[in-house]
Amino acid sequence: MDFELIRVEDGRAALGESPARDPETGDIWWIDVTGRKLFCLDTEARTVRHWETPEFPGFVVLTGARKPAVGMQTGIYRFDPATAAFERLVPFERDGHRFNDATVDGTGRLWTSTMALDAQPASAEILLVAADLTLKPVAQGLTIPNGLAVDLDRNRLFYSDSHPDIQRIWTSELDIRTAQTGPARLFATTGDLKGRPDGAALDERGHYWIAGVDGGELYAFGTDGQVADTVPVPFPAPTKIAFHGTDGRSVAVTSKQMGEDGGYIALGRLPETAACGLMQPYWTAGALT
Repeated sequence: MDFELIRVEDGRAALGESPARDPETGDIWWIDVTGRKLFCLDTEARTVRHWETPEFPGFVVLTGARKPAVGMQTGIYRFDPATAAFERLVPFERDGHRFNDATVDGTGRLWTSTMALDAQPASAEILLVAADLTLKPVAQGLTIPNGLAVDLDRNRLFYSDSHPDIQRIWTSELDIRTAQTGPARLFATTGDLKGRPDGAALDERGHYWIAGVDGGELYAFGTDGQVADTVPVPFPAPTKIAFHGTDGRSVAVTSKQMGEDGGYIALGRLPETAACGLMQPYWTAGALT
């Protein structure tokens, strides 16, 4: 597949991650993990604002219009852009760890991961944030957990491990009604590709798009786990892809810096012949409504 991604020159991050579009305002939010920042791009004005975060962030999702929630070291925090104040919603008390990747499924549930700050092997896990804002274990024994996505049509949860010695993507059967998951099954590996598996999203066909970090490419895996498309990006280390726009054809990709390059967010649009992407909804946990 061939489409162009144009990087936004403002809002450069050391380790950009977690692009999330506000479905009401059109704003795109993302974070800088190691630079400890939260960014917001006004897509109409093409202006970028940023705020410092008190801890290392791992993800940002939206709970409503201009209502971001940020996963950090000691929990998931609601952020008020008007006052720059963080309010903890979900406690997380594990020294030397932080939240990492996250996704909101089509029912409004939040799935996330945690990892050691030093990427200690087998210390990371996948978690579901329940309606009462407690954390429910889903998978353990990971190192750098990423690639979270939920395919409601095929009842499966995706996640990956980005560690260079692992580079695997798994799926688990998912009961949408109860959020119970089955045993993990290997979906794909990236050992023979240029990039390692990082942040992901799904399109309407059920194809699983993932950023090939350190490889300068995006990969779209078919439902059978085989690579269906490869898309080059304008920096060496893409970290996560998100679909957005009124029709799901717009694309945002974050990246990390490598030397003098990278760290930008880039925007593009899928060709009209391509399947539309699935857009991430608001996180609508019971305590947030």
